[in-house]
Amino acid sequence: MRLAPLLLGAVAVPAALVATQLPSITLIDTAVLRAPRLNESSGIVASRRHPGVFWTHNDGGDAPVLYTTDSTGADLGFVRVRGAHNEDWEDLSVGPCTRTTGTCLFVADIGNNRERRTSVAVYVIAEPDPPASSSDTMRFVAVQDTLVLRYPDHPHNAEAIAIADGQLLLVTKDLSGPAVLFRTPLAGDDIRLLTRVGALAMRTSSVRGRIVTGAAVSGDGRILAVRTYPSIHLFALRGGLPAPLTGEDGLRIPVVETQGEAITFDLQGRLVLTSERGDRRHAILTRLRLSGVSGP
Repeated sequence: MRLAPLLLGAVAVPAALVATQLPSITLIDTAVLRAPRLNESSGIVASRRHPGVFWTHNDGGDAPVLYTTDSTGADLGFVRVRGAHNEDWEDLSVGPCTRTTGTCLFVADIGNNRERRTSVAVYVIAEPDPPASSSDTMRFVAVQDTLVLRYPDHPHNAEAIAIADGQLLLVTKDLSGPAVLFRTPLAGDDIRLLTRVGALAMRTSSVRGRIVTGAAVSGDGRILAVRTYPSIHLFALRGGLPAPLTGEDGLRIPVVETQGEAITFDLQGRLVLTSERGDRRHAILTRLRLSGVSGP
């Protein structure tokens, strides 16, 4: 299903980071995710090895499986992850491998709704070849590394990670208080004590659904995109606390999602969102064109 583009309202950003206009998002199209087992697309990332392919996964409770799709929502099969457990998978990112050369996928088992987990995990796997078809479901990929993460203060719930400049970034989803950014270097021991960077300049409210459900970094490593259920927030990555490029309310997502969860950049710099299936009985993939942000 394709919808007519809709230009959303823009907000002020630092002049050094924009060309001639303010940040805005334009709807390109939406598609139904057709994999029958993909009920809760909680994380998504664009393949670096196979243009046009996206990796995604279900929320907690599913087997440790990575599904493949494209911008039309096609069911392209799935790959099983050997050596991983899906306690509460919440996000997916891509970056340099921690133990070998090449590009790896980072699967974030970081959900902690009751804040009882004293540590959470991120599985690192070499990006596999995608399945040959929707019926190709017996492929396996092994975990290369497991990053065990601990917070410096107390357990947090989180659903968002991103990889940038040799760092793993994690944004919290606490029901009260701000969205807090933590980070840790990719290189290091298996057990990591996260470093608190600070609260992101964005309005949060569990009542209004303004709690963080996903994050992604642009291909050039300059922009951090953070989503909530109704909004997208952009930040400039310059070391330290990211600088806001959008106002506290962010940019309104121009489609109705049952429960919007994931965000990524595709290889052309467009934003891609996915949602859970919920009562609508289908999850959707949404593509947005991002305009008005350029390098300094």
